[in-house]
Amino acid sequence: MNGFKAIIELQDILFPKFYTAIDSENNEYIFLKTQDSKIDSLDKVSDKTQLEAYENHIHICGKVKKRVQHTAITSAKLITKNLIENLKTSFPNKSFYVYLDCDFNDHIILRFHQLWENEAPYYDVKDFPNMEVYKIGIK
Repeated sequence: MNGFKAIIELQDILFPKFYTAIDSENNEYIFLKTQDSKIDSLDKVSDKTQLEAYENHIHICGKVKKRVQHTAITSAKLITKNLIENLKTSFPNKSFYVYLDCDFNDHIILRFHQLWENEAPYYDVKDFPNMEVYKIGIK
């Protein structure tokens, strides 16, 4: 039964659904639908990247023991691939950054945000050796 419990706990990322919100300047934000409260309206947002990246992060797990690290990273990459495919299908005209942050001593986190004009990506991955970045619709 533990496997089913894990699926239920990870359902928001295993079977991702999204919703959008528009700010007062008519910018469309993409958010991962979770059990948390939904963002219905936004005023002017000074850092669109930060807002989306903060809201669109999922803690897949905490510390990972050495004996299961290979399984953990393989699973995390499959979850990441699934999220990417769902973003591409749901928003074919949008560009995204997706980050997989694997620090086995602390966490595995998946996060994403749109590419916003005149804004830098949320992370400079050169500063984070345990992070992989995936670019969707970005050259």
